[in-house]
Amino acid sequence: MDHPFRLRAFAGYHRTLALVVVAAGFSACGGSGSDSPSSPVPANPGTIPADFAKQTIDLSTYPDAVCNDGSPAIFYIQRGVGAAAAANANKTVIGLRGGGFCLSDADCSARPSDLKSSIGYPSEGSAEGLLSSDASNDTFRSWNRVSVPYCSSDFFSGDVGATGSAINFRFRGAKIIAAVVQTLNRQYGIGKAGDTVILAGGSAGAVGAFINANRVRAALPGASVLALIDAGIYPDVAPLLPGTPPWTSVRDLGPIGLSYWNGQVDADCAAANPGNPGNCYLFEHAQPTLRTPFFVIQNARDAVGIINVGLLQSSDNLDNLALTSWVRATYLPAMGNILRPLGLSSGQGVFAVCLDPDVHTLSSDTTLWTTPMAEVGGVALKDTVASWVAGGGTATRAVTSASCSFP
Repeated sequence: MDHPFRLRAFAGYHRTLALVVVAAGFSACGGSGSDSPSSPVPANPGTIPADFAKQTIDLSTYPDAVCNDGSPAIFYIQRGVGAAAAANANKTVIGLRGGGFCLSDADCSARPSDLKSSIGYPSEGSAEGLLSSDASNDTFRSWNRVSVPYCSSDFFSGDVGATGSAINFRFRGAKIIAAVVQTLNRQYGIGKAGDTVILAGGSAGAVGAFINANRVRAALPGASVLALIDAGIYPDVAPLLPGTPPWTSVRDLGPIGLSYWNGQVDADCAAANPGNPGNCYLFEHAQPTLRTPFFVIQNARDAVGIINVGLLQSSDNLDNLALTSWVRATYLPAMGNILRPLGLSSGQGVFAVCLDPDVHTLSSDTTLWTTPMAEVGGVALKDTVASWVAGGGTATRAVTSASCSFP
């Protein structure tokens, strides 16, 4: 490494497919409803709003689609803008936002309110990066764009009601995804035959994207469903430090989540990991059964991954030499082993870089999303993803070897 790592905790640093909410004093950073694979498309679907408008999930239809505190899940939606919007009216990006996770009552109680509740979210907002209306986002601004706030603390995977403890949390992330997809389908006709739908996510939302991708694909059988996974890779390696509660190794995160959240991982992945379905929270174990075409975006030196895999609470509890040695000897080689084979087969794409460790997600920042990057040959992430999508998920690689050695 050519400079020390500057580390920030996962739960406290999450720039991921952000919806920038326009409201004083508020920041977004932060029944038996059917899960059947075929949802009826209305003969006359509703008009998608011209601005990013808040939609509240109907709890009379989807009673389990709730945040940690029991408030209804929400999403924001905006139809495409620009000259190509009419031609791309059958294309939609669904962006799952991030914000860490929690694995105990005490841990969950300490989370910011906007990551546990939909109360206080304003009626409108604007977005950056992949979901931006900016002219520099020349392909995806013309698509319908949906932003799903993260208020379930469970990688969009849980399915358990009120815990009965003092905090009485719900973990219903899997139900939220199902309700959002069905609402989009039934209310706006999104996901009908011939449509293209990208299920995208960054950080915790990226894990939610690959966990839910096969289920969304099954729910929209006539559509072409793709997954975009930004900063969602956490290598399954021995941590640098021993775990100190509430910190836990990524190897233990899945089993704890399966119990605490009643985590609903992908069924095919669970079947392929009968001894440890918790593996399915880690991309390297989930990828072999991911039947949905996918595109991975990853800063290999992302400090969020290094913190969570290494069990670091900050850079102050060890010297930089020890950290650098572990990153070089253990973390980066494992990351390289995951990234190296990607983008060589049809249905896969990868954009892998070695940027400053403070860079977490790349698709949530308009500058990072739209600016050509010299270290991958001068191409822009937005154009690489657009080309991959246009080819229906053709094999696509934009990978650097600078400082990381994983070409």
